[in-house]
Amino acid sequence: MLAETEQDVDFERYMAGLRRRREGAGHAGLSGGPENLVVLPRLDSTNTLARAIVAEYQNEAQTLHPLIVVGLEQTDGRGRHGRSWSSPAGRGVYATRVLQVDDAGLLQTLPLLAGAGLCRALAARLPVPCRLKWPNDLLVEVGGERRKIGGILIEAAVRPGEETLALIGFGVNVFHDATELPATATSVRLLGGDAGTLEDFTWDLVEGLEAELAHLGDAAYAVEGYRALSIHRPGEHVVCRVGESVTEGTFMGFDDSGRLLLESEGRVIPMASGEVIEG
Repeated sequence: MLAETEQDVDFERYMAGLRRRREGAGHAGLSGGPENLVVLPRLDSTNTLARAIVAEYQNEAQTLHPLIVVGLEQTDGRGRHGRSWSSPAGRGVYATRVLQVDDAGLLQTLPLLAGAGLCRALAARLPVPCRLKWPNDLLVEVGGERRKIGGILIEAAVRPGEETLALIGFGVNVFHDATELPATATSVRLLGGDAGTLEDFTWDLVEGLEAELAHLGDAAYAVEGYRALSIHRPGEHVVCRVGESVTEGTFMGFDDSGRLLLESEGRVIPMASGEVIEG
């Protein structure tokens, strides 16, 4: 049973709950999550605010410590290719983790690790398995149909000779009802999952992500975890889009770098970027 109902989540309670969870983990000797926590009742998007904070620190030549931005409501939430993301107040998790690394090469495993961490944390709250649609969608299968329940948007800023920053934006549909979502999407509430309170649900996702970020750069670990959670099945027909071009073929798995392998017209194509639009 869901602890929340349709009423809006109180912002003060939400913010206090997030702080409580972080402090509680620290007192227990566990990772308390990012050092800096920014929580707002309403903003255009967590990625946009995170970018602005990063730019301010860079302009002032200040050190940016680990940071996560969380919003109770987004007025202009975005996914890949500028697609809108339904972000009504108190209905879902809308957050961006700012990650700073010394070596840009470490970011090659980031999409795999972020997907796996959030997928595992979300699955613990659902009555059905959570799976990953390449490269960044969190899906469930209901009645033979695949429906999106969450998504990840990663943006990187690489400056030669400087540390590299990545923004890991993620959103999960928690208390959305059917009228707030497209037909291809669902929510924890609609699935009959156990969301508890929104603040606890949010911090479970944060902790799930942090646990996987500890393995940043470990390609073997990242690929193995992603493979186990992939919704794509060997032999199924898949359509991928890269920019304006579309490639379709048979899904052949993932290589040791995490690239999706697509057999098309007698050859196997490793897809390093793009997205699956069918399959």
